[in-house]
Amino acid sequence: MDIGMNTKLNISSWSNGITEWIDITDPGPDELKEFSGKYGLDYYALADCLEPAHLPKKETLENFTFLILRVYNDGAVNPSSIRQMSNKIAIFYNDRVVLTVHRVHAAIVAEIRDKFLETKQITEPSEIVTRIMYYAVKSYETGTEQLSDRIDRMEKLVFTGRQSRITLEQLYYLKNHCRLTRRIISLTREVIHQHVTTPADSAALQDVKDLLVKLMLSLDETHDDASNLSTIYLSIMSVKTNDVMKLLTIVSVFFLPPTFIVGIYGMNFTSMPELNWEYGYPTVLAVMLVISVFIFIWFKRKKVF
Repeated sequence: MDIGMNTKLNISSWSNGITEWIDITDPGPDELKEFSGKYGLDYYALADCLEPAHLPKKETLENFTFLILRVYNDGAVNPSSIRQMSNKIAIFYNDRVVLTVHRVHAAIVAEIRDKFLETKQITEPSEIVTRIMYYAVKSYETGTEQLSDRIDRMEKLVFTGRQSRITLEQLYYLKNHCRLTRRIISLTREVIHQHVTTPADSAALQDVKDLLVKLMLSLDETHDDASNLSTIYLSIMSVKTNDVMKLLTIVSVFFLPPTFIVGIYGMNFTSMPELNWEYGYPTVLAVMLVISVFIFIWFKRKKVF
């Protein structure tokens, strides 16, 4: 068994004499071209490794099976794109070689080697790929649980009358985060369902599929809850706006008749009825009060408030 590291090219390798695993971190075009010639890889497929936002997929090449998976980025806060939310890992494998390519350090590579390869639990390339799939899918588990917890907290705020503590921006980022995660998991599921491994590894592959089903169900529920919560939030805000407009309208109705009367008696004409009447002022005030009381009683009977 041999483990080697080339720090200049950011390449690490592992071999047990039968299976070889070569891992490349942040390669450049020249490095990819070198490996393209060495292993007979399709250079255009390798070029996909340099595209940061490439979605999960599977291709069958002449000498290799080519996969692209995405690993969840725990440091992403309110991601607005797949590139911000996850990191890509490309896999080329056949019955002898596994070649993995990624831009950033992938902790799952060292973990798989230490936990499964060094202990000789797995030896075949397809089994190595199964473990990479498992860790890639499992990386979304914590993020999915956090999304569910966030939507639960927001629902509690909305339904307890404290919706002012959340904003449409927060709801947008939550819904977008869920949508992006669902998209990646859905595409990853298609890739994994096409994966073929050894009979001894079938149970591990089934675990990956079961985990995918769990994540999809959770994400579907969270996405539906986020959509419903957005609708409810907008409805509540609309009702609050209508209540404010209703209050302003009622207040204006009370003041409209007195304002009309004051407007008439505020005109500066020499000859006006009741202009020199001793009881004119208190009479007008009384009329204003009677009109306001009448409006109040009428609103009460119509159950306006």
